[in-house]
Amino acid sequence: MHTSLAFQASSPVERAAGGNLGRLLVTAVKAPGVHRHTRPMAWITDSLRTAIGAVAGLNPFNRGATALPNVFTHQLALVAYMSSGMLRKVIAIPADDRVREWRDWQASKDDIALIEAEEARLGLQAKVKQAEVLRGIGGGALILITAGDHAQPLKPEQIAQGGLVAVNVVSRWQISGRNWIRDLASPDYGAPTMWEVSSNGKQTPIHPSRVVCFRGEPIPAGGTVSDEDAFWGDSRLLRVYTEVQRADETQGWFAALVRKAKLLRIGIPDLDSMDEDRIAKRVGLIAEGEGILNATVFRSAGANGDAGETVTDYQVTWTGIPAVMDAFDQRVAAVADIPFTRLMGRSPAGMNSTGQHDTDNWNRAVSSGQNLETKPCLNQIDPILLRSAGVSKPDEVTWKFAPLWTPTEKEEADTFKTTMDAVTALMNTGAIPEEAFNKGVQNLLTEREYIPGLDQALEEVPEAERYGGMAEPTGSDLGSDPSAIAGQPRTTVVAGDAARFFTDAKPRPLYVQRKLLNADELIAWAKAVGFTSTLPAEDMHVTVLYSRTAVDPIKMGESWNENEKGEIAVKPGGPRAIERLGENAVVLLFASSELSWRHESMVRAGGSHDYGDYQPHVTLTYEAPGDLDLDAIKPFTGRLLFGPELFEPLDLDWKSKVVEE
Repeated sequence: MHTSLAFQASSPVERAAGGNLGRLLVTAVKAPGVHRHTRPMAWITDSLRTAIGAVAGLNPFNRGATALPNVFTHQLALVAYMSSGMLRKVIAIPADDRVREWRDWQASKDDIALIEAEEARLGLQAKVKQAEVLRGIGGGALILITAGDHAQPLKPEQIAQGGLVAVNVVSRWQISGRNWIRDLASPDYGAPTMWEVSSNGKQTPIHPSRVVCFRGEPIPAGGTVSDEDAFWGDSRLLRVYTEVQRADETQGWFAALVRKAKLLRIGIPDLDSMDEDRIAKRVGLIAEGEGILNATVFRSAGANGDAGETVTDYQVTWTGIPAVMDAFDQRVAAVADIPFTRLMGRSPAGMNSTGQHDTDNWNRAVSSGQNLETKPCLNQIDPILLRSAGVSKPDEVTWKFAPLWTPTEKEEADTFKTTMDAVTALMNTGAIPEEAFNKGVQNLLTEREYIPGLDQALEEVPEAERYGGMAEPTGSDLGSDPSAIAGQPRTTVVAGDAARFFTDAKPRPLYVQRKLLNADELIAWAKAVGFTSTLPAEDMHVTVLYSRTAVDPIKMGESWNENEKGEIAVKPGGPRAIERLGENAVVLLFASSELSWRHESMVRAGGSHDYGDYQPHVTLTYEAPGDLDLDAIKPFTGRLLFGPELFEPLDLDWKSKVVEE
């Protein structure tokens, strides 16, 4: 007869073994030739049961599959949340990410400072996170505390600066509704007419206008639930509980398997004939040898067919176990709708894995939760918050959630450039009236905050100038090109040649330039640093396009960053350099994003460029500067003002017409 039992050290045995017994699996084997004990089977069963029962309570799996309850109501959800680390993460991660970056306010600098100070005083960001955690567990609320009777409606216009005394967080089990509205014609259907909170041993009534409820997803209609349960909705915790329970069980069994890796299988002849004391003494002696001598002491085989005791090490195969554990955790991530990498805090695995796809999906999910659940709650608080902060015009203040992901400077620059190229292409179609187009571009720049403070600066510009079309320049406005009037073809001014102009849109090689309107300042600087000759003031310009490829001039569009005179200005300072260009030209190099983007838009529209990169510059002279050390010259750092774009047919013989003075 063989009897097996799972044995874990009882307190007396562990003391006898020096606390180093571990778990033993005792197998009773009837040794050959040994007479069967004649004690009654009932006594044998009772003695084995007693010995096993003494240690069975130490096995965590004898107390249930998990520490979490198997079936529970919303009231027990908080207990489940506190008992499982995985459940905490599933609930806390969405709550944390919804408020992590908080809010970006659209208001004056002074008003923003007041709002942020008021939020900090009230601890609003942290309290909204607490309420979001309670939403996931089963529901929670923020209570707006002001002076006066809290049973009366709270109206924003009643709030003075500092009037919002506090914002406190309660769970749905700390607040109860009274007189639930069941009238289907009421906009407040399903809500209570009054809330009650237990405070200082009494029930304090609170008007619904003072309670901001963070509710779960609606429970499907037709369910047999109470008015209160139907109001608070479903719990995210209940949705993931089963999968988390299985994952926790898997972790528990794996932990038991690690402990079982040190297991010994001990075969004791005639175990079924021993009483409880003999079993405890025998196992205690074996354990004592393990604990003190670090050796297993057992009775070996003897004479007359005595098989003796047998000791066998338990072997555990670990292959595939981590993958199985991950499979359970991945199931939790899928049901919780949280990327596995975010839930487990791991880096992406596999070839060519970056995790960006998971991050993008998660950011979209968080953004959806912010807009559908968190923002309506904040919108209920803000009318009170802004007036308590002392904002002068609270109805004009807006906000949006701060981005969950912050791009690098290069990514921001690339996005801006791509957006502006698209804006330029749209403008060139002429499909949108100029005033409407200007409004749209200004709104785009303001909403995306490409230029900080732009909205306040635009408010100071008169309406006619802010959105209206550009005034038609007069001849004096256009410097050396008086015929370039809005809607008319622009003439070409080339040194030593008569003016020419386009009479049609026939494709042809094209040259586009802007005259330097303050060339006298540049010439004066050049003479002062040692240049003996320069180009005349009327010939100093910046080339925008030099296209040997025939293009339709109309398709080149127009620059959108000019002033009302068609001029653009390069601010003083910035990167400047004096260099030789080509065979003998000496030029002033400078940086201009407007000119660079304009040049690239023309190339994209079909124009060509003879060089790899476009570098804005003004040619100073084609005469050799003699002994003048260009490297020792400090470049001209003053303002450069360029006139309107001049379109002309490309003149390949332009060098022969150059005259210097």
